[in-house]
Amino acid sequence: MTLVGRKEETTVLRRMFADVQCGRGGVIIVTGSAALGKTGMLHAAAEHALQSGARWLSATACSSEQALPLGVMSQLLRSAPLDEPATRRAEQLLREGAVPAADGPDAAEGRSARIHQGLCEVLLTLAAETPLVITVDDVHQADTASMRCLSHLTRRLRSARIMVVLSKQLEAEPDLTPYTDMSREPHVGHLGLRPLTESDVAALLGRRFDDAAARRLAPAVLAVSGGNPLLATVLADATGSARAGRTGRAAVPAEPVVDEMFRQAVLTCLRRGDAKTGRVARALAVLDDAWSFDVLCRALDIDTLCAERAVRILEAAGLLVAGRFRHPAMRSAILDGMPAEERTRLHRRCARLLHDTGGPALDIARQLIGAGGAPDPEAVPVLREAAEQALAGDDAATAIRCLELAHRAALDNRQHVAVIADLARAELRVNLPAATRHLRSLLAPARDPHQRSAGVLAVIRRHLLWSVEERQAVEALRAPGPSGAGEDRQLAAERHLSRVWLGCTFPSLVKELPACPSESAPDGSTPATIALNPELLAATLLSTALRDEDGKDVVADAEHILQNSALSDHTFEMLAFAILALFHADRLDKAAVWCRSLQAQAVARRAPTWQAVFAALQAQIALRQGELSAAEEHARAALRLIPRRIWGPFGFLASSAMALACTAMGKDTEAADQLSGPLPETAFDSLYGLYHLHARGQHHFANNRLQAALGDFLACGELMTDWGVDVPTLVPWRSAAAEVLIQLGDRARARELLDAQLARPRANGPRLRGTTLRLLAATVELQRRPALLTEAVEELQSAHNPYELARALADLGDAHRALGAAGRARMVSRQAWNAARHCQAEPLLRRLKPTGGAEEVDRPLRVQAGPADIASLSSAERRVATLATLGYTNREISRKLHITVSTVEQHLTRVYRKLNVRHRTEIPSDLDLVVDSRRVGAERPVG
Repeated sequence: MTLVGRKEETTVLRRMFADVQCGRGGVIIVTGSAALGKTGMLHAAAEHALQSGARWLSATACSSEQALPLGVMSQLLRSAPLDEPATRRAEQLLREGAVPAADGPDAAEGRSARIHQGLCEVLLTLAAETPLVITVDDVHQADTASMRCLSHLTRRLRSARIMVVLSKQLEAEPDLTPYTDMSREPHVGHLGLRPLTESDVAALLGRRFDDAAARRLAPAVLAVSGGNPLLATVLADATGSARAGRTGRAAVPAEPVVDEMFRQAVLTCLRRGDAKTGRVARALAVLDDAWSFDVLCRALDIDTLCAERAVRILEAAGLLVAGRFRHPAMRSAILDGMPAEERTRLHRRCARLLHDTGGPALDIARQLIGAGGAPDPEAVPVLREAAEQALAGDDAATAIRCLELAHRAALDNRQHVAVIADLARAELRVNLPAATRHLRSLLAPARDPHQRSAGVLAVIRRHLLWSVEERQAVEALRAPGPSGAGEDRQLAAERHLSRVWLGCTFPSLVKELPACPSESAPDGSTPATIALNPELLAATLLSTALRDEDGKDVVADAEHILQNSALSDHTFEMLAFAILALFHADRLDKAAVWCRSLQAQAVARRAPTWQAVFAALQAQIALRQGELSAAEEHARAALRLIPRRIWGPFGFLASSAMALACTAMGKDTEAADQLSGPLPETAFDSLYGLYHLHARGQHHFANNRLQAALGDFLACGELMTDWGVDVPTLVPWRSAAAEVLIQLGDRARARELLDAQLARPRANGPRLRGTTLRLLAATVELQRRPALLTEAVEELQSAHNPYELARALADLGDAHRALGAAGRARMVSRQAWNAARHCQAEPLLRRLKPTGGAEEVDRPLRVQAGPADIASLSSAERRVATLATLGYTNREISRKLHITVSTVEQHLTRVYRKLNVRHRTEIPSDLDLVVDSRRVGAERPVG
């Protein structure tokens, strides 16, 4: 037998056997923690002796046989090759020693000495013929009579050819005087086994892997096994088996494989130890990170010295490090190996002890969860507090388990409803269908004044964004308060917040709520104190951004909320509202930055519902920035996290963005998939239903279903007007309807709509103004179109919207071509082509191909300038270069920019030099796209 990492110890044993062969017997006691290889050392000593012609007698002591006199000696002698007289003599002495003495103490002592002497004589006679090796495993568990016999034998070994090798558990101190006497004899040696080192583990792995792989795996195997030879061997075997069928660099797993054999090996380590250490290990597994010596001792009714000793043994065995299990599989194996009744009893006792000693709520809750069953009602507040702590630590699974356990307790109706509300809020983060089920069970109690609370109404209000049962939810929100003294301030404040909230989410339903006095909220809030309630402020800001109100503070206040509110279950919807306020204020740049930051946090915190919402918002932002591919990817990410059939009204953010992006990119089937299927009856009660209506109209228009498209756009306008949210930053229904009317030949009506859109609040931003001017150009005579389209192009370049820019450039190219300016038309069409190609707008690319000639539009530039080259242009140089690519002459540029022709020429000269081109036709037509390609809105989904 070759023992890894035991070269020095093996040498000691072989030297001792060499002395035995020379007639100098001795004893050696091998000490170590469980599974450190003590038995292996005994067998290695015996095998070496057998190879040299010696005889081997072995025995294994166990606690169950400690009361059996001479049990160990019986094992040794009954395996010895004795002749018939010696066998009869040994059997007689063993039978005599097994019977208690009937005489007094002195006689009994004499009788025992005679028996021990006789048994030793049998062994000494056997050794006279051939060297003898005696091994006793776990000698600390041997019976007293056997230990006295071995102690007697030890004193007679100086001139005998007998080698005695005993193994003893670390820190096990047998309460046996014979053992103590024997261990102090001068010719008794002690051999302590240490855990394997990293080099030892590498040698062990070297039996299954090449040297490089063994060295690479060794630190990880050592960290998991703690140097325990049994555990390290099991890890090596499992990891070696895992490489079967692998090839190349992946042939060796990056980490050791922890499998069921490892779990069983952990239990083996405990079985090889003493019972007290096993009890401590099980208690530590139950307590996990909540353990302390005080709680541990009280849970097991042991003293501190006993507990400290057991912990030291477990650490020496490689199971614990700094009082904690080295690997989760160790703890789970021990827990799974416990009898169910013992485990439940210990969990309950630990829960009580942690509660009595002021332990953290989450630690107490974990014990209650482990115990299972229905907890006492008095445990429910602790479980609810623990759920809050778990959610704060992004452990939604534990929070849900805490609340599910609390739900089993015998509670009154009001407590029961409060727990369900907590469950709905916790489930919303990770499991939308489950959260919706809990919401349904809250609707009836919320209408009962004796069960209703502000917290329950807040949960119902927030879930309106996800529920298809918003009418029942609103009915719960509008239920009358208790008679008599009236509602408490918290409930009244929640009613006011619900009304503001509905106004910016479900405006069709807001009239169903009782009105509050206009001068102040029921809780005494005034415009000045609204800022002290971030949730109310966010809803107010969104409401302002959606209406004809002065929104000058919307951006600053929204950013204030985003800067000062951490993402949590209580703030998630509020933060989404703040981003929507920026979105509808047409501050897409700021909305994109904040949305991406929150999306990254949601990914890091493993909250799929949050991730889905922020991905849907990013899709809408990217869409309005003209980044079609990014919009599609963000929308797909949102719909992967939460399928469309599960989303409530909020889901229209993702599906409509997907449909609009796919429509613009010519992916008709994908767009239709998002628009098909039955809609809930209340789909168009919410603002988010408008997104669906608008997307459906655009899909109709792209497929030449003009009347259907017009109907959808006008329906949007009718709803928005009725709800008082008629701003084009929500849905630009007027420009969408005007585009259909232009195709239908009703240019006058189209112009009316476009003029009306330009007069609406927040319609003068560069994006909306540019798209409106592009369509307005189609309603005027041909000669006036280039001027309007040029202005539209400039606005859309300022807005950094490649898709709308491509459409405006395409129309401008058509206008130049119709007026006979073929050269200018080619230059503009080339710029339109590059912009359309950037955003993968296939229908627009198909339109552009035949107009300018495929060979002109698709012709590659002789010189390609990179982002760094273009970024080196000054703003004045870029303005001149942009106008030059649009086909303007130097004189026209000078008039437009109010500079001299000479200045224009100087700017162009510097542009040619910086971009390494020789003519204006070689200037990249997508200057802004190249420079701006790395902006936030164009970035791809996180996670």
